[in-house]
Amino acid sequence: MSNEKRIIIFGAGFYGKKALEQYGRDIVDYFIDNDADKIGSQYEGKEIVSAKRAAEIVVSREYHVVIASLYAESMAAQLEELGIKEYSFFINPVHGMYETDELVLNPYQQNAEAITEQEWSDSKKMEFARSEVFKAVERLHDSESLFNHVEVETINRCNGICSFCPVNRNSDPREKAIMSEDLFKRIVGQLEDLQYSGRFTTFSNNEPLLDDRIVEFNRYAREHLPKARIHMYTNGTLFNLELFKELVDVLDELIIDNYNQELELIKPVREIKEYCETHSELELNKKVTIVLRKPQEILTSRGGNAPNRKEIREYPDDRCLLPYRQMIVRSTGEVSLCCNDALGEWTLGDLRTESITDVWYGTKFKKVREALYKGRQYCGKCKYCDTFSMG
Repeated sequence: MSNEKRIIIFGAGFYGKKALEQYGRDIVDYFIDNDADKIGSQYEGKEIVSAKRAAEIVVSREYHVVIASLYAESMAAQLEELGIKEYSFFINPVHGMYETDELVLNPYQQNAEAITEQEWSDSKKMEFARSEVFKAVERLHDSESLFNHVEVETINRCNGICSFCPVNRNSDPREKAIMSEDLFKRIVGQLEDLQYSGRFTTFSNNEPLLDDRIVEFNRYAREHLPKARIHMYTNGTLFNLELFKELVDVLDELIIDNYNQELELIKPVREIKEYCETHSELELNKKVTIVLRKPQEILTSRGGNAPNRKEIREYPDDRCLLPYRQMIVRSTGEVSLCCNDALGEWTLGDLRTESITDVWYGTKFKKVREALYKGRQYCGKCKYCDTFSMG
């Protein structure tokens, strides 16, 4: 990008603000946003314009557009349709789960908690995400690209009691399964042969620290997948400082979901926070994010399986991007439909007997993608799912 060109940031939100901080206020003139309610207002002291208006501005003067959003692919397509070719991405498609240097993050300060199911379903965020996912699927459908997100669940148990989770410890119907070391290494070996450079995690619908091999497994993955971004989610309840230090040393990103209804830090997480703050020279805030979470909360319906969701809506004509992006491996080696298939109701392959690429490009995944391209009504319980994620 030429240093002489001024910048317009596409995305007047969290990542847009980060981009503004990185490039500097003096070189940024406008923000673009697709939310009609924001057009004409100010964000961080800069005017917010529509994408159409931005195209007119770009013609009048040489600008470079920086896309700063998780919905980057569909936004890029939108710019191209308007004739804007000079753009770049602020965050890589394989971005961090939390692009922030804040050690403790309160997500409810950015997006207010939904008090009712109707409020969740009717949110502007949901409406926007549905539209963006639809467009992103159109862009990816014929590409036959490889997944960029792999979850390998090494033990299918959780010690949490979150009301929104269908596999919390009080209601988990799954038969206990622990992945063999041999299977784990074979999966990593196949990814190594592919020179895999996307996200990789030893977590899915479980608490990974219940597996006492978790450090060893992540160290092995780090050694054999040098190009991958290795991250992990945990509720932090089983941490001690020694385990934390061992694990964070081999990860690119560690997200600790601190579950407490009053948003207070639990004891192990409080100790980790103090350690990070007293060892600022290690800059652990660049790879550790403590997220304040409520165990009693209204979130996605998980295909109708979320225990605390009763008013289940249907989304028959919506698409889903996850089977174009995710490879979700259960502890048995079986491959699930997506990360929301917590109960393992769909099995699209079995890595005990099939290769990763044979599963990914196989008949079952192809049928799922074709069905979801037409609409969620053509893919079983997917029509009840209100997860609209960019993967």
